[in-house]
Amino acid sequence: MAGLEADELSMEFLKNFITETLYLVPVNQTAPVPEASETEMAPAKPAQPAAPPVAAQQTTPPPAIPKLPKTEAAAAPIFDISGENQKGVVVLVTLPEQEFRKLPELEFLQKILHAIGLQKADVAYVNNVSGKVARLEELQQKLEVNYIISFASRLDTDLPHDKFTLYNPVHLGRIPVVFAQALSVLEQDVNHKKNLWNALQQVFLS
Repeated sequence: MAGLEADELSMEFLKNFITETLYLVPVNQTAPVPEASETEMAPAKPAQPAAPPVAAQQTTPPPAIPKLPKTEAAAAPIFDISGENQKGVVVLVTLPEQEFRKLPELEFLQKILHAIGLQKADVAYVNNVSGKVARLEELQQKLEVNYIISFASRLDTDLPHDKFTLYNPVHLGRIPVVFAQALSVLEQDVNHKKNLWNALQQVFLS
């Protein structure tokens, strides 16, 4: 064995323990690294999430929401009317409801009516609750109108007429109208009472 070199000695010695074929690589050389294929070098792509299933198109339209029927608000009343109105004499006022309800029992008003030959049953007490200018045409739709005595309540019409002034009777067609101050003013003022009496005489006692 003395004739074997060191490398040969090592090989012979290792054959006793390793049955596989061995290759001796020089110390100053490195084994070539096999080149990776393009497929191996390419970075792994992250897994793409599965696309959500496409919802089936709706073939039938959704049921329509039923519409509630429109309810029209009741129109606010224009006039509040009381009395029997046997002779079509309208006593027109614009008063709070409590004061209006007392008119048939108001002694001062009843004295005025009695002075021109009228009784409670002959008149209609009409309160212009709207507070706007009362229309003769709208009033005629509610009741018979032969005369109007207006106590501080405004009135208008489409009919031609003279200018409305206090205690000056004006005819709207065949209907005479007398405008006066409010009953509360008349009761405390002698001159207004006289003027009203003169106007009422022209209409009811002439």
